Amino acid sequence: MSPAFTPPVRFSRLLLKVNAFLLIALLLVGAFMGLVAYKQGWFVHQTTVHFVTPNALGINPGMPVKLYGFTVGSVKEMGLAPEGVDVQLSLVSDHLWRIPKGSQAKVAREASVVGASSIEIIPAKSGPPLERGDRIAFEPGRSISEIIDDIRSQAVPAFNEMKQVLAQLNSSSGDVAALLAALRAEAERLPATHQALNELLQNGARTTAEVGREAAATLGAARRASESAQRATDSIGQAVPELAAKLSRTLDSFDAAAGQLRRTGEEAQDSLRRARPLFERGESAMRDAGDVLGAAKRVWPLSGSFAQPAEATLAIDSFEAQRSATR
Repeated sequence: MSPAFTPPVRFSRLLLKVNAFLLIALLLVGAFMGLVAYKQGWFVHQTTVHFVTPNALGINPGMPVKLYGFTVGSVKEMGLAPEGVDVQLSLVSDHLWRIPKGSQAKVAREASVVGASSIEIIPAKSGPPLERGDRIAFEPGRSISEIIDDIRSQAVPAFNEMKQVLAQLNSSSGDVAALLAALRAEAERLPATHQALNELLQNGARTTAEVGREAAATLGAARRASESAQRATDSIGQAVPELAAKLSRTLDSFDAAAGQLRRTGEEAQDSLRRARPLFERGESAMRDAGDVLGAAKRVWPLSGSFAQPAEATLAIDSFEAQRSATR
């Protein structure tokens, strides 16, 4: 019998290594397929809605469907229909509550005409959310030829006006030359004007500095006057309380003197009221004494003792005679 075959040392445990390699490869393939499935939305619950367009130009399967610029689904498939092309949209079910029934879809481009195309959903203002199989309205977008025609219709009037302006410039070349000559002359005067402007600015700066110095001196004088007025105000404020106190004391003295005079007058008035009966009694007593003395003079024993005084008479012309003698 032949001896048993023994593999070389370098091939030991080769089967284990091959199995480990195949297992790692299968894991990598599975991870890749899972990533692709995740990117395609196979693990996300989706709802299919559709719209019908008369022309499918610019719409391709797999095109993203966006809501407010955010991708919420993609174009699932396309097929012919009696009205045109039926486009199936696969939308993430979690976003359906944002898309009420009555919404519209249109083809949009991210960068105007040459950007990537997508289906933009314009949601309605209110209503129940979309359900599986619902149909939404489609607003067909303008094609490139229509956009070019619009641009051409807007650009043609501008080109016509430019052509008219150029024609007028050609017809009035002499006036344009004169205008250019005047502009050149004014441009040559610009350095002198710039120099005069600089001188004016420098004079203004010096004037501003002088005005600033004068204003500073004026402010200093005003500050000193304010301080003098403040000191005078403080002196008056200190003197006014003393004058007020003296005036108050003087007024109090006047009030006391007036009260004393008032009381003295009242006492004199009371004295006069009390002395009036005495005066009246003395007058009546003097009248009674006169009557008694008269009666005594007329009594016989005493009538000869009292001689009656002779009544003196003055001549009528005595005043004239005295006046002539004086002369």
